[in-house]
Amino acid sequence: MILNERFLVQINDGLSEIAACGNAVAYDREYGIAAVMYNTGNHGHYGESTGKICLSVFAPSQPHNCRRRVADTGVGESRGCLCNAVYPIGGGRFRIAFTLTKGDIAGYYRDYDLLADSFTERREMFFRTAKGDERLCSETYRSYLKDRGYPINSTEEPIINKVTAFDGRLYTAVSNDGWNYPVLCTIEDDVIVPFAIFPELNTYEFRFYADGSGIYGVTRIPPDDHGTGHCAYVRSADGGKTWEKTVFDDGVQSRPDILSYRGKPLVIYNYKSDLSTENMPPMHNHRNAVKFVHDGKVILDVFSKYGIVEHETIVIAGELYSAFSNCPLALSTENGKAWEEEGHPVEQGKEAVQWIKVGYIG
Repeated sequence: MILNERFLVQINDGLSEIAACGNAVAYDREYGIAAVMYNTGNHGHYGESTGKICLSVFAPSQPHNCRRRVADTGVGESRGCLCNAVYPIGGGRFRIAFTLTKGDIAGYYRDYDLLADSFTERREMFFRTAKGDERLCSETYRSYLKDRGYPINSTEEPIINKVTAFDGRLYTAVSNDGWNYPVLCTIEDDVIVPFAIFPELNTYEFRFYADGSGIYGVTRIPPDDHGTGHCAYVRSADGGKTWEKTVFDDGVQSRPDILSYRGKPLVIYNYKSDLSTENMPPMHNHRNAVKFVHDGKVILDVFSKYGIVEHETIVIAGELYSAFSNCPLALSTENGKAWEEEGHPVEQGKEAVQWIKVGYIG
């Protein structure tokens, strides 16, 4: 199925926000407002942008009436932060969780007040260990794993992944930007509280949700003999002690997503699309095509010539909505140099943030 571009609405500022990636989506049911958070970069800093954090807020059915705000991290706009999580905390407030990647490397957050249209100051996130509530940083994350028999070599900064809710509690996974063992956690205000470890090496993108029947997760697993990463769907029925795993055949090159839809897991992932597709421009790692797999069955297979990258999907009133990055006009570069594959410049798909109502899929 070809994605109908007419139904896409760009929700970032294409004039000042030249690169855009790392989308995270939240919805405040009380106020009926959606929030999409993403990293962006200025001229000269394209592609894998980690410059500054931007937030777009709007009614889901009216993305054209979008309010865009910048959450200053205090460390400059060039490769300074990573943000993967935004979530409502009540009273018309959204919490943005991010990690600084230079200077004081650790986890922080800022709250955005929808009614006052303002941000709180930057505040620290903490990680609960046997010693108490310590700063969320690479050392505390690695020490927690090492003490439990899961040492990792990577010293990259800890990343707070997608936040979900169940039975009045917030859930997330903490990992780092490398091969690691994701730590499953709940969130208590500004404290990340670990309760399980996924016992296999993964990329940093471990996403999960919990309900009364178990824990359902998705991640990228290490490359196979052909050098291709794969999407792995995992499930635990005993609180994270043991896991079942299903590996999808398609090679993947972007973060997968998972959510509960109509009481069943919905896995969404990019896959290497058919290179013979008509009018398909060169796209980095062929990140043009996405599959929606509901309870093990493919219910949507969508392709966009402009790319579908850094996607996240949410359920609002029974309907599916997605935000993702693509590149309808620009040619991706990294610090001014065009990205090339097989001798040809390629579009990377991280210049615009688009919002679309996918709708109800039966």
